[in-house]
Amino acid sequence: MRVEDFINQNRDKIVDVHWNETIQQYVKNLSLSKVLLDELKDEEYFELFKDFFESINNDIRTYVEKAINPNYEIAIVGAIKAGKSTLINALIGDDLASVSVTPETATLTKFKYSKENYVKIKFYTQEEWDRIWRDAKEKEASIFLNEYKELGAERVKDSLLGKKEEFKEFLNLNELKKEIERWTSSQSKEHYFVEEIEIGVNTLNLPPQVCLVDTPGLNDIVDYRSEITKKYIDSANAVLVCVNAKTLRNEEALTLAQVFSKAFYKKEKVYVLGTQIDIFNSSDDWEIQRRSWIKYLKEKEYFENEKLAKENILGISSYNYSLGQRLNNNNFSDLVDDFPRKLISHKEISKIEDETNQNEKLKEIKKVKEKLIESSYIEKLKNIINNHLLKNFNETMLKDFIEKYKVLKGEIGNFREKHFEILSNKKKEFELSFLDLEEKIKAEKERIRKFEETNDKLSGKVKKIGKEFKKDFSEIEDAFEELEDRIRRVNIE
Repeated sequence: MRVEDFINQNRDKIVDVHWNETIQQYVKNLSLSKVLLDELKDEEYFELFKDFFESINNDIRTYVEKAINPNYEIAIVGAIKAGKSTLINALIGDDLASVSVTPETATLTKFKYSKENYVKIKFYTQEEWDRIWRDAKEKEASIFLNEYKELGAERVKDSLLGKKEEFKEFLNLNELKKEIERWTSSQSKEHYFVEEIEIGVNTLNLPPQVCLVDTPGLNDIVDYRSEITKKYIDSANAVLVCVNAKTLRNEEALTLAQVFSKAFYKKEKVYVLGTQIDIFNSSDDWEIQRRSWIKYLKEKEYFENEKLAKENILGISSYNYSLGQRLNNNNFSDLVDDFPRKLISHKEISKIEDETNQNEKLKEIKKVKEKLIESSYIEKLKNIINNHLLKNFNETMLKDFIEKYKVLKGEIGNFREKHFEILSNKKKEFELSFLDLEEKIKAEKERIRKFEETNDKLSGKVKKIGKEFKKDFSEIEDAFEELEDRIRRVNIE
């Protein structure tokens, strides 16, 4: 079939991307490649490669979806309880991200700026849920399975699986929080069936095209949800990896390895955040830890060099930031017990509490507030996001589309070349086998011909001997008859 005819037959599979002609051509190429791949996967020869077809088709689907509705995505990744949600709340300026997420309850959550506060909920399909349930059963995820049963989630399953997206706007921020809790809380039976929730909020100081993505952990108890996280790392334009500052355990090291393996062409857009640095006795303790991380992460499979590792490893304390943001003259006494003593001493607190001059007291409280915020390094992170990650983000987004296309094109090309070579070799083997078979058939025919020739000679001999034998036997019979006749004529007496 000619290429033009193939394109015409599958024109309905090609979507239009109006914002860039190059990306439009890439989308067209990938859409047509997907048609061919869908045809190939049904061939008997390719049955063993179903994982490749599933993976590449998902990647193509994601690429096309992002090209239709482009967003600059900053994925926030980390193990459970690594401080992802607390960080997002600090960046948003409100407690919207769930901070009580467990390994059994993790929903991918997107945050975007919007004039109107809204929630958009995307539900799992029946096929996707079957895979999640199968994973949970195979891994014997008892907590997941038991809580599912105790909450009576089975009762709402059929009404939510495959349901079209829900979209709701909220004038009241508290109502928005209640709705988010309904779909993400571990005490809600509905949360099991939510694949993704998008939250639009007017307090988020980001351009409308930018999206923060709070991902399930890469070590999620359900493999399918981990795969969703890997997909977002792969497609995200920047990645913030949250790691508990106290240690770099095998679990965190594995998370980092997976992140860098997916983000190999955008390592300068990956930041490793040592969270909860407020747990250290002093800033020097964190600096010692940071130097050990730099030594480890400067290697080729991570940042590749020491300079980038130094620039992109940052310690933060969302706790201190949140405390500083909330602190004011009216609640100082209520928050005193929460102040980290290594940062704000008993002497400082007593001085403020004993201050009778209201203006002086306000100044001192402001100093404490600034100290808490400064020690959190969240403002520094915000500056990195705004001045580095989001600098010329439209150009960066286009570059990432181009780079991702090269990756997909390479994967498809490598698969094609590998199996084209295998099939070509098999064809050659078949042709050689066929020639060899022809020679064997020819030799066998010659053997049969000689056998038949020999058989004909033998048959002739047998017939000749048979005739001679009959003749000789007839003469013997005549002789016996003559002898018998003579004997009868003999007179014994």
